[in-house]
Amino acid sequence: MQTNLAPGQSANVVPQSLINLLRYLLIASMVLYFVPLIVYWLLFCHIQPLCEVILGYLSFLFYSPTYLNILNIYSLCRIDDISWGTKGLDSAGSGKNSALKGGWKLLKFIHVFKYVFWNIVVAAILLTLGGNYQTRFWVTFGMVIMIGGSVGLKVVVAIIYMLIYKTRSPKVEGTPNLHHRSRIG
Repeated sequence: MQTNLAPGQSANVVPQSLINLLRYLLIASMVLYFVPLIVYWLLFCHIQPLCEVILGYLSFLFYSPTYLNILNIYSLCRIDDISWGTKGLDSAGSGKNSALKGGWKLLKFIHVFKYVFWNIVVAAILLTLGGNYQTRFWVTFGMVIMIGGSVGLKVVVAIIYMLIYKTRSPKVEGTPNLHHRSRIG
């Protein structure tokens, strides 16, 4: 099969429209961090926070792989640490406490396994695609859409939960009367 390509040109060329889309998305994500600061600067004429963020933004970009990968793995591996904020749970000899700790260890194992497994699957898919950049782009774009959709769904469900269940105020006996005068004043 003969193709009419210029010397040195690959058959897997990404269209310019996709490259422009990636450029616009990158610029929009960077500008999104600065919009609240610019509004703050315009409203209060205080430029110091804007300067601090501009200087700190470079280190944020440099350390973002650490935030996204290493701290996630660390937090998942420490999910069974219930030593903080659990008054009385660490008392020795309690069957209930050991069952609780065992449940947390199982939960930790499941979450760490899922995290590692899906990272390996995504890496294998992207490596299998090789040099076909257009296919890699669409696979990555599809994964971003799925992740964004799942996060959006979680936000919508959380808002519905808050509106339905948390705005109800059931009459509970023993609630303090907030309309009486203080003895101090």
